[in-house]
Amino acid sequence: MTNPVSLLAGIRVVSIEQYIGAPYCTGLLADAGAEVIKVEIPGVGDPRRRYDPLRTDDNGSLSGGFASYNRGKKSVELDLTTEAGRTRLHELLVVSDVLVSNLRPGALSKFGLGRHDVPSRFPRLVVCEISGFGQTGPYAAWPAFDSVIQAMSGLSSLLGPSADEPPGLAPMATMDILGGVYAAVGILAALVGRQRTGLGTHVDASMYDIGTAFLERPITLHEFTGEVPMRGKDRYSPVGSFRAGDGGWVSIVIPTEEMWRRCCTAIGRPELATDERLDSVLKRADRMDDLIIPTLEEWASGIDRHEAARMLREGGQPAGVVQTIDEVRSDPHLAERGLFQPVDDSRARNADGSTLALPRLPLLFDGIAPIPGPIPALGENTNDAFRQEG
Repeated sequence: MTNPVSLLAGIRVVSIEQYIGAPYCTGLLADAGAEVIKVEIPGVGDPRRRYDPLRTDDNGSLSGGFASYNRGKKSVELDLTTEAGRTRLHELLVVSDVLVSNLRPGALSKFGLGRHDVPSRFPRLVVCEISGFGQTGPYAAWPAFDSVIQAMSGLSSLLGPSADEPPGLAPMATMDILGGVYAAVGILAALVGRQRTGLGTHVDASMYDIGTAFLERPITLHEFTGEVPMRGKDRYSPVGSFRAGDGGWVSIVIPTEEMWRRCCTAIGRPELATDERLDSVLKRADRMDDLIIPTLEEWASGIDRHEAARMLREGGQPAGVVQTIDEVRSDPHLAERGLFQPVDDSRARNADGSTLALPRLPLLFDGIAPIPGPIPALGENTNDAFRQEG
């Protein structure tokens, strides 16, 4: 199936990548039309090719973790520990626009591609290195995975029911994915800059920097108040979830006086809008658990979560039902926007004839959804990639 979105057509990206950060970055670029060549270790490949969950047929195993970030790419096997492998990599880079890597800092220098080597050999090449702590600084050499950055950025200190409980972890690769997104932004900015200067740029994407910047709200609270935000109740935001009559949950936030007035009107309690116990954001945040949530649950006791959310929305108060992942997968709104695209692989077919589907680049371009390409087998494009260069 041809990808109708080709905004980055003509841009060639070579990526020495594994796991999530760089693959997610280049997956976004591939969905936008770039040609992405994934460089993998011969006979081994990206470790995520072997991660559960797996689907297996006569063509071998397909990893869900690999499929998520590697559709629409080409796979080339190169042994970069050999002179021949490094020479072939350089041959690819002569006719490429971008080099992406999420190897440890300093690894590219071993391939003759250090920050000070590239400008003289490949002056137009944009190089983006994604790492845990960046290419400089006292932590630069430290190994890192997503959970490490969640912990060190402060995110883990905020996740959990209370400060008395152990810190939590987000159940997805939050920092890896954020690193990939910001790296893609940096690459696109460097490509635009190259149009003006004719020269490439080195982009240093530190997951620690990115993860810390992501926590802008708690950091701002600390800077402005001196307080240290922790797990548990948010003193500055009246936010929470209440249970409706069907046992389902509805999430709500009431940040302004006008929204509070609308909420009170929607639930038939207009007198609460002027109740002195609730007449400021801080007061509402303080009384969310013992007054506002019980009031909302009393009101919603005879209706289901969808009706409760609908009535609040129609009254001008933002509210959303708490959905489980299977409900998200079958959401008609997402279906109409084509967020979930079928995985183009025989191993992704279900017994009933349907096909597994995963999210694409979550943007529409002139109303058109990108369609990711097939998942490459290890090294399947090695010969073709170099034949094109010959």
